[in-house]
Amino acid sequence: MFRPVEMIWIDILVDREAVSTALDVLGGMGVIELQQYDRMQPPFEVEQDGRIMERLLVLERQMDDYDTYLPEPDFEAVKPRFRSLPTPVLLPDLEQRLNLWLREVKPITEQLRKTESRLEELELLSTCLRALPDDELDMELASGKWSRKFPPFLAMGRASDVDVLDAAYGHIIGRAYPIKTSGPDEEVTDQRVLVVGVTDGDVLGELERRFHSRGMRFVRVPATIHGSNSAALRQVDDMIEAKKRTRDRLLSELNELNQRTRVAGDVWLLRRHRWVNEVLADSLTGRRFVWLGGWAPAARYGELIENLQRKDVPFLISREAAGEHGVPPVQLDNPRWIKRFEAFVKGFGVPAANEVDPSPVLAVMTPLMFGYMFGDVGHGVVLMLIGWLARKRLPVLELLIVGGFSSIIFGFLFGSIFCDESLLTAIWIRPMDDPMLMLLLPIGFGWAVIMSSMLLAGVQAHWQRNAGRWWAFGAPIIVLYCAAAAIILSAQFALVLMGISLLWFFLAAGIMGYLADGLVGIVRKSMSRSLEFIEIVFQLAINTLSFARLGAFALAHSGLSAAVITLSAMPDNVIVTSVIFVVGNVIVIALEGLVVSIQTTRLVMFEFFRRFFAGGGRPFQPLRLPNHARSVNEA
Repeated sequence: MFRPVEMIWIDILVDREAVSTALDVLGGMGVIELQQYDRMQPPFEVEQDGRIMERLLVLERQMDDYDTYLPEPDFEAVKPRFRSLPTPVLLPDLEQRLNLWLREVKPITEQLRKTESRLEELELLSTCLRALPDDELDMELASGKWSRKFPPFLAMGRASDVDVLDAAYGHIIGRAYPIKTSGPDEEVTDQRVLVVGVTDGDVLGELERRFHSRGMRFVRVPATIHGSNSAALRQVDDMIEAKKRTRDRLLSELNELNQRTRVAGDVWLLRRHRWVNEVLADSLTGRRFVWLGGWAPAARYGELIENLQRKDVPFLISREAAGEHGVPPVQLDNPRWIKRFEAFVKGFGVPAANEVDPSPVLAVMTPLMFGYMFGDVGHGVVLMLIGWLARKRLPVLELLIVGGFSSIIFGFLFGSIFCDESLLTAIWIRPMDDPMLMLLLPIGFGWAVIMSSMLLAGVQAHWQRNAGRWWAFGAPIIVLYCAAAAIILSAQFALVLMGISLLWFFLAAGIMGYLADGLVGIVRKSMSRSLEFIEIVFQLAINTLSFARLGAFALAHSGLSAAVITLSAMPDNVIVTSVIFVVGNVIVIALEGLVVSIQTTRLVMFEFFRRFFAGGGRPFQPLRLPNHARSVNEA
């Protein structure tokens, strides 16, 4: 508040194929004012010897061995302090963290691979057993001693591949069974068949290869299985459940390890920095990448990065201080309820980066002035309604909402509703009852407004590194202005303050003159500052008294309201009376609304802004999406 947003210059390197997505993000956020890019060298260091890239590739190959068990790369899992580190700084820690993960994950994945392989075999065996007629294969014999010489086997494949039985050395004794599956209406025969048999143990390996070469699934019957087919199926199903529990436990351990080590973020960093180092060397050719450069608010830099990451835009970004790229544009940073008062500021100009934004003061000052001059409950309601209905077509009229609300408050204080002062009891005072008080109070208000403008000038002088001059000649004027107000409390105290102000002002003038031209400079500087001092005093007096117009217009509004009520009461006809009443209120609202708005603006411009506000800035004009693209993007 009071100070415009800090702006920085950013450079973004974007893959050509992702430029449109990047521009959608930038335009949707309204975060950057693009400028013509004329940089000859990239703002990043480009590695020459390739050692960093080699280390990244080695690490990536190691991680690829466990790709099945890696979580998806996740930018959100990256700790904020690692997000913007350059590769040479980040790489040692990244290698250490990923190598630690590799050591811990290796025993888990080895068990998991064995478990999943065995589970797959058991599930295939279960499928085969379910397709067999009961007692077709005697598991007691299959698990006996003779099974080492003549082991049983099962295989599943296409019907056209069953002739493999005739091509396996004649060592097979077996049968083929069609596998039936449930169709939409009734059971139909599938093209798959189940082969069951025994063979010579010496050729079992060759037989398995022959089955696999035909695309068939080969299943060895475990020696631990016994009993009938149905009994064997129950045993296999129990073994499957046990393996599933083991698999789930291992997956849980793997998930816990991944979360504890935040490996998803490290994988993102690894792939990100591999990409960065791979493309940097090509960044100047413009063949694959595009440079985007411009101004952006410093506070939204992190938000910009996160939005580009969420859209999977391949990019590289750098930020630099504003001074290296000329004068930055200006964006004001105010809450919603203050932002509407920026209309006054922008009407006079845009504050530079080292100027004060007076909008917060205006948010308090202007409604008070408006309501004081236009205090009427009914008129305030009408103004609020006009401001609400017209706010989208003419955003500046949104000020009428606040002005109307202030008019309502002062209307209750003055006891006026639609020009009539007989319907409400005045909470404070009726303007015509004490005209002098109505004129004096705004002068006190004007003193506070002008005092705030001089204090803001002091703050601004510090920002502009001109504090010495302000303390020499601005601060004593504030003391003098305080002396003018102190007369109300104590004339003696006011004279003391006035003496301090004069001594301070002319002592500073003498010192500056002496440092510039010696003794002659003291006289010359003192005389010139004397004229300046007299001018400042007269300006302050005139500017302060100028606020009496607030009381004058409040009295004028009260007098005009009384005239409307008097005229409407003269006719005996109710319809004529009503017409005069309505038309009179409309005229008062239109006339007074225009005049009061003009006077409020005049006091802001000439009595408040003149002491500190120069309006030397350039407004921030961010990239925006077209209306049709914005609606699609939001949808």
